Amino acid sequence: MPTTIIKRPPPHGGVLVNRVERNAYRAQRMAAGAPRLELRPTLDRRTGLPIRNVYREIVSIAYGFFSPLDGFMTRNEVERVLAERRLLSEWVFPFPIIFDVSEEDLQRLGVREGDRILLTLRGRPLAVLDIEEIWRFDPIDIATRTFGTPEKNPEVVRVPFDHKHPGYNIYASMTGIALAGKVTIINEPRFREPYDRFWYPPEASRREFERRGWRTVIAHQTRNVPHLGHEMLMKSAAFAGDIEPCHGILVNAIIGAKRLGDFTDEAILEGHEAINLYGYISPKRHMVNFTLWDMRYGNPLESLLHGIVRQNLGCTHHMFGRDHAAVGDYYDPYATQILWSRGIPSYGLNEPPHETDYGLRIRPVNMGEFWYCPKCGEIAYSANCAHEKERQRFSGSFIRGLIIEGIEPPPIIFRPEVYQIIVKWWRAFGYPYVNSRYLKTKEEQGEFELGPMEVPGA
Repeated sequence: MPTTIIKRPPPHGGVLVNRVERNAYRAQRMAAGAPRLELRPTLDRRTGLPIRNVYREIVSIAYGFFSPLDGFMTRNEVERVLAERRLLSEWVFPFPIIFDVSEEDLQRLGVREGDRILLTLRGRPLAVLDIEEIWRFDPIDIATRTFGTPEKNPEVVRVPFDHKHPGYNIYASMTGIALAGKVTIINEPRFREPYDRFWYPPEASRREFERRGWRTVIAHQTRNVPHLGHEMLMKSAAFAGDIEPCHGILVNAIIGAKRLGDFTDEAILEGHEAINLYGYISPKRHMVNFTLWDMRYGNPLESLLHGIVRQNLGCTHHMFGRDHAAVGDYYDPYATQILWSRGIPSYGLNEPPHETDYGLRIRPVNMGEFWYCPKCGEIAYSANCAHEKERQRFSGSFIRGLIIEGIEPPPIIFRPEVYQIIVKWWRAFGYPYVNSRYLKTKEEQGEFELGPMEVPGA
């Protein structure tokens, strides 16, 4: 039987968005005379801690991670996304991407539709936004309709969303005033260590796959430092379905505001890098990069965005496991696999995302669970062994509990080299996990620096 030749899928929407102006003269002219707006974080109204900063969305839009989206959404586009999970151009897209501003900033700017504003970050120019529409919204209404309800989305939603859900909290904490329009970076970010060596935006990622000779690449979603269950997931998924074996495994880390108690972004990136540096997965078929995005923890909806991002990066396949990108008990634990197996009609997706018109072309690889079987003395995948009563599920909270007590997890569940990465960043930040100090420090420093830039008429 002839082998099926799998071709790298095109970017979602057909063409990679590239809204980065690298010509200094043109960049200066674009910013000339535009009123300035300093980008500030969205704060949790209960704790005052940063939970999102729109600059991450600006970077991901401008470099093509969210292609075909090329700016912040109008009211009509948001309504289309909420009703059918599609852009006005028909392409599937899961979340409203909204640039919100305060009433005070709007009055100070004195702008109207058709005007341009200069967006600054920590006082330096980053991008310009060409205003197509100024519109108002109810943050609670947007938050509720973004994620759904048990009544309207009974296939997958189990309990109502509230402020304890990080994604709901992001939308609910917005100002209620939106500026829509295309965004262009005019001052390229210079990523700090260790982010600089993992920065492969879509055009660079696709070139790197070509350089390595990777025709088939499977994506691994992560917001965690890897334990052996994650490692086994990557190794097994790379041999699943119609890819035996897959040429490459891409670990694409989501970098942004994390929940208290999560691992730090720096430890996540270097922890996954350690997997190939120390040969647990061959560096010839394992690569780590990242996407800037303050996660919405939207399980099936988040998986749609992940599929879009990884297709734009050049991946041919995406692994999806239990409780993908989820927190709490809001969703059915297999909601993502339901979506990619048969669709979720209540979200407007009557077919799987890769089988619908204007859908994705990346292929799903739905994975079962991994367990540690003490009887077998190894990690077991789903029903591969018969010792069901003795299986032990990998517990992230258990592993974090060991680490905070200064106990190195045993090698059967955690690579010692990965643990040393955690210790390294523990020493740097004074704590092994995200805490309020880390969130505030990260907000002050960010993942990158911006160089000085002259703006005529400023």
